[in-house]
Amino acid sequence: MQKRSQWSRFLGAHFPWFVLACATTGVLFPDTFSWLNGPITMALFAFMTFANSLGGGFRELGRVFLRPLPVIVTLVLLHVVIPLLTLGLGNLLFPDAPLFTTGLVLEYVIPTGVASLMWVGICGGNAPLCLSIVLLDTLAAPVVIPLSLKLLVGSVVEVDTWGMMGDMVVMVALPALAAMTVYQATGGRAAVTVKPKLELFAKLALLTVITANATSCAPFLRELDRTLVLVMAAVFLLCLFGFLAGYWAAKLMGLDFPTRATMCLNTGLRNISAGSVLALQYFPAQAVFPVAFTPLFLQFTTSIIVKVLMRTPSGRAYAEKEGAPLP
Repeated sequence: MQKRSQWSRFLGAHFPWFVLACATTGVLFPDTFSWLNGPITMALFAFMTFANSLGGGFRELGRVFLRPLPVIVTLVLLHVVIPLLTLGLGNLLFPDAPLFTTGLVLEYVIPTGVASLMWVGICGGNAPLCLSIVLLDTLAAPVVIPLSLKLLVGSVVEVDTWGMMGDMVVMVALPALAAMTVYQATGGRAAVTVKPKLELFAKLALLTVITANATSCAPFLRELDRTLVLVMAAVFLLCLFGFLAGYWAAKLMGLDFPTRATMCLNTGLRNISAGSVLALQYFPAQAVFPVAFTPLFLQFTTSIIVKVLMRTPSGRAYAEKEGAPLP
């Protein structure tokens, strides 16, 4: 158990590098790892959702209703403001390649990333708020994702709403509900006894999914052209906008630093693995590229955002008050 925890901490400390290595491996050796896409990645993702959702139960989810404004604003940014901006930008940049727009929209209608729990902990964010947003957004995903795609890009591709909803229930909703039930039934002890035992395997599962998803990028990156470079730039700019939108929304609301940091990270991070699985399952290759490309830079971008957050005046003041080291 101790050795497993050491490996988990080592993996977590160097996670962006492992993500980059796995994504590169998938791009370089697509024929070797593409067989992982499909039922295997869906099973791995369900396991990851269960393992990462063991940190809270229905009581934690109920905290949403005690202080709902930060949660509501974050969800509106995640599922209204940013998807509409993405659709407009995609239509402007890729009028002759609407499937790239579909891929961008898919990337920005999926729920916030479970990895935000890790980053919020690193920068001294509001952990209960983050957990509430993650759980609520994850449970709503089976309905929100198909409905958003149907409304925004339904005229571009035929969206299998029921099939996608079923997959999201299996990959996200049921595992999250199961984890919350275990947490509740054990009086919260599962977060201390079970969750640490699964952390290493959850990280390895995520790296496996990233490797499998990256294989779909290989054909595009071998024939890189102006349009693909533009897609990559659009993905990166939209990612940055998500972080900035969450931070400035919290700042305009006059919220404290932990809440600002949490809203920043929850709006910037997305559950890209879920998006990649759905893209490969239901969409043409062009729509897969924006989603599969994102892991190549997202964790690096997040680590930089965290460093910037902790070096803002409010971040420094918070670190000094709490006696926390700057990352």
